[in-house]
Amino acid sequence: MWVFALVLAGCSGGLSNASKTTAAISDCAADDFATGQVVFFGLSDNLGPGTIMKRYTGKGVGPEYFIGSIVDDPTSAVVHHGVDWACALGDSVARAFKANGAVGILPVDTTSNANLARASHIEVTVDSLRWDDLLAAPYRAAIDQLSDPSLKAELLGGGYLVESRALVAKGLTVTALFERSIGASVKAALGEGRKTLQQGKVTAVVDLTWGGTTALTITAPSEVYIAGRFMNLASEAAEPNGQFLVRL
Repeated sequence: MWVFALVLAGCSGGLSNASKTTAAISDCAADDFATGQVVFFGLSDNLGPGTIMKRYTGKGVGPEYFIGSIVDDPTSAVVHHGVDWACALGDSVARAFKANGAVGILPVDTTSNANLARASHIEVTVDSLRWDDLLAAPYRAAIDQLSDPSLKAELLGGGYLVESRALVAKGLTVTALFERSIGASVKAALGEGRKTLQQGKVTAVVDLTWGGTTALTITAPSEVYIAGRFMNLASEAAEPNGQFLVRL
């Protein structure tokens, strides 16, 4: 399952050395979330900052280790939560989901995502967004203390990529409209109610609500990661644009 890169605007960068303030992002304007390219995740509850990504030749990158492999309490130790903002949320987020609909907005099998992409109309709303950043000094200190020498060597040697920033969405709702026959197939595959979805190592908890077989509402009951940026620790540089996610 591939999820390709998209552009969101506002506040780009690699590992963070200092906390962002409201002033630091106060210039975000209509549809201007980030200035660089990020990788679209769809809905995920575990692809946060510090996720270690493995390269798959000819396919892209996929999660290999999560932040818990490096530190026990990432929120207080190595991850800084940014400031929520709500400028032009609907237009840009909706475009991101529509542009990537054909390659998957949920961590489910390829057939289910392909059927979701056959929706005649998709509407996306979100209450707020924020960037969460991986903090440089404490993260490197944690790597230095790793008990797994091979993982440490791979990270410091650039064998793996590290997610340095994650775009977090709160109050995310996706409404998809289908022809009856297509909607019936999607409903049969996904069901309804609270679901814990997983494809490969990517997971998401969602609430699925149906209006017959023609209208599906996907609600994230808690905040979710919808995009991120990667960097190479060996070069301390952001990975070139155009990466894409592989759910394995």
